[in-house]
Amino acid sequence: MKQRAVTALLALAALGLFYALLFPKPIPMLQPDSLPWSTDSGQDGQLALWRWLQAEQVPVLSLRQRYDRLDSNAIGGAATGGAATGNLLITVMPHRLAVRADEWPALAQWVRRGNTLLVMAALDDTPRWTLAVESTMVAELQRATHMTFLVKTESAAKPSTKPSAEPSAEPSQTQQARDQISALLGPTPIPIIPRGKHPLLAQVRHLEAISDLPASRWRAQAIDGAVPLTLAQRLDNFDPVLWLMREGEGQLIVCALATPFTNRQIALSNNAQLLSNIISWSRGPQGRVIFDDAHQGLVDFYDPQAFFHDPRLHRTLWWIVLLWLAFVLGPLRLRSGYSAWRPVDETALIDASGRFYSAAVAPRAAARRLFENFFNVLRARLGLPTSGEPLWDWLDAQAVISSRERSQLHAQYARVYSGERIELMHLHNLLSKLQGKLA
Repeated sequence: MKQRAVTALLALAALGLFYALLFPKPIPMLQPDSLPWSTDSGQDGQLALWRWLQAEQVPVLSLRQRYDRLDSNAIGGAATGGAATGNLLITVMPHRLAVRADEWPALAQWVRRGNTLLVMAALDDTPRWTLAVESTMVAELQRATHMTFLVKTESAAKPSTKPSAEPSAEPSQTQQARDQISALLGPTPIPIIPRGKHPLLAQVRHLEAISDLPASRWRAQAIDGAVPLTLAQRLDNFDPVLWLMREGEGQLIVCALATPFTNRQIALSNNAQLLSNIISWSRGPQGRVIFDDAHQGLVDFYDPQAFFHDPRLHRTLWWIVLLWLAFVLGPLRLRSGYSAWRPVDETALIDASGRFYSAAVAPRAAARRLFENFFNVLRARLGLPTSGEPLWDWLDAQAVISSRERSQLHAQYARVYSGERIELMHLHNLLSKLQGKLA
């Protein structure tokens, strides 16, 4: 039992060493209930938008490759009947799958050629799925839009001129604390109103978004000096939340909210009308509405992070470990203790050797070798060359050998060299008897 326990510990140690040295370590991540995928029917998904566009006969496409594949047949080639221009790409930030450096030039070139990029960035709202993302959103947003976003700091509250012991101060502080706790625990509606007139704002009077968690306030600035056109602003603090910028033959539409077009919120206020205006204004006759599912983790290519985060992989590995331990500890018979040395049986060794030679050597060859060895022993005593030649004259002169034994020896020799069948056991016994008498 002790040896079996030691074997189990050593097996687990070997497994742990193999895992530590060779196996990639998955990063623990929260698994949200809903993600901004075109196939997700949860509250943060975009399946309602996908089905709505299909019902309106608007071509849609789920992009499950990186941005450097935007120019391939998967988007606008003859194989799919699409167009190289007049497409609308909808991407939601923060991305769960980071954009590589070589993707940005391809995306910028695709937009400048005559396409539209709609960026829905979780700046003023915080969906629950963003908690599971290691966000590099601000840096990616700057690369995609050529705008920089800075957090707005709240101005310090002015000190009160009233005495601190005044009774009316405590209720206001208590109510303020309750409001803050309520805002943290429940979703926060964000009212939005259009600013000015533009084709994108036709029949849009009021927009609305809902933030599941508290969010910071941001201030946008153009990097290259160009002034983006502000299309909408928040109603509560008048912060801009929607911008339009030209980029070559195409355009960028940036929204500081990630949720207005999700399954839960697309039917609120005039959210669907705004999206309809964007699609009608930016999509060409053969253009498509493309959902950027790839950078939210829904990909057609090999993603090592998604592979190692897949629970099916971990369940498979655990089954392999259990079966391996069962194989090591189950049918394997372990020696319970030290056994003393036992000498080898010489008789068994000789018997095994004889059986081997009897099976490997032909009887006729073995009989000839017996005669040669017999005569060579006699010739060595007489000082003659050991050529195996018989010594009949010398044997006939030996008185210790009877006439009957001489006759048997001559007869056996004649049978062997004439190719007749012979009994090796009888020949061996005869030669051994004569060699004993002549010793």
